[in-house]
Amino acid sequence: MPALYTFYDWLDRIKRYYLFSRSEQVWIGTSILVMAFIVGFRFEGESFALNTFLGNMALGLAAVGIAVFFHESAHRVFGLNMGYKTEFKPALYGLVAGVILAFMTYGKVIFLAYSGVALNIMEKHRLGYFRYQLGYFDLGKVSLAGVLANLLVAAAVKSMGFLPQPLAEKIILVNVIFAITNVLPLPPLDGANIMFASKTFYPVVLGAVISCGLLLLVPWLSVWLAIATSLVIGIVTAYAYFSYVEPKLGR
Repeated sequence: MPALYTFYDWLDRIKRYYLFSRSEQVWIGTSILVMAFIVGFRFEGESFALNTFLGNMALGLAAVGIAVFFHESAHRVFGLNMGYKTEFKPALYGLVAGVILAFMTYGKVIFLAYSGVALNIMEKHRLGYFRYQLGYFDLGKVSLAGVLANLLVAAAVKSMGFLPQPLAEKIILVNVIFAITNVLPLPPLDGANIMFASKTFYPVVLGAVISCGLLLLVPWLSVWLAIATSLVIGIVTAYAYFSYVEPKLGR
């Protein structure tokens, strides 16, 4: 019974508090449009084909919209489960950097850093928790949920066979870029929150997320093999960091 009550209480929180504020909706919509432009801005040589750009833009808009929806929903839903309401924090410098890189590289480098997340304590929903202080560990867990959501979307789409190939490839690519970009330790991105939450766990997450994303882009590699291999790489990354890098940094 207690577990069932907790589940229905969580569903009630989602029903009442999931929706984003008007300000958040405006920023999220603006971010989606800018990132769709970044994804769609790709052409070869010195020529620019409008039809190609519009086609890429349409695919990019669909892929980015899906990636943002699952990323922000994971933040919001997981936060509500812990008694927090998440707040979307736009990262303007990330969007500007993405546009500049797109122009400088003719769209060959895609950089999608658009937001961070903040937690607001919902005191009446924190019964049984330490209610009046926000810890880095909770923020790290909510941030990690967004990163993992994008990897799960990429893995799920790769496992499907009914989506048109151009759309499926774009969704996988964008979600992988989302995961890899957001796991970087750059404030206000998720990676910075994860690193501050657990310095010990972060190297595992960094190595596993980056390797899993890259392996999911390999057409002939199965999803399960990509996940299993990435977990091993994450552990090896942590071992290498604490064995060789941190001792030198501590001097």
